[in-house]
Parts: sequence; C-alpha cells; structure tokens
Amino acid sequence: MLELLGILALVAVGAVVLGILALVIGLVKLVLKIALIPLALLLKGLGLLVGALVVLVVVGPLVFGIGLVILLPLLLLGAVIWLGVAFVT
Repeated sequence: MLELLGILALVAVGAVVLGILALVIGLVKLVLKIALIPLALLLKGLGLLVGALVVLVVVGPLVFGIGLVILLPLLLLGAVIWLGVAFVT
C-alpha cells in the first residue's frame, strides 16, 4: 500500500514539475515574442524599402518610356499646329 502511495507521490511531483516547466517555457516564449517585435518591424520595414526601390527601378523607366512614346507625337503635333498658326498670321 505504501508503494502505491509512493508511486502516486512521484506521479504528482512529476506532474507539478512538468506543469511548472511548461509554464516557464510559455513565459520565456512570450517574453521572446515581445522582445523580438522591434526586430520583426525592422525586417518588415526593410522589406518595404527594398520593394519600393525595386518598383522605382523597374517601373520608373517603363513609365518614362511610355511617357516619351505618348509625349513625342503630341510635341510634334503641337509644333505643326504652331507652325500653321504662325504661317497663317
């Protein structure tokens, strides 16, 4: 009978030790998660910065080229109209 009580006591102590260990691990996990928030925000900010630079490098020349394609005929048309107005007056 005392052996069963001893085994029960060992099981109870083991459960308490495992519970305390789980609680400590959970608290450490929470503290690390809170402590690493600034690092996560920094990495997210760096990702946004790199993304913005990629967009500027890729989309910038594309928009410039499209602008030239649209602007040159308009400039030529404006020059022809100006020439016509200057010729008539």
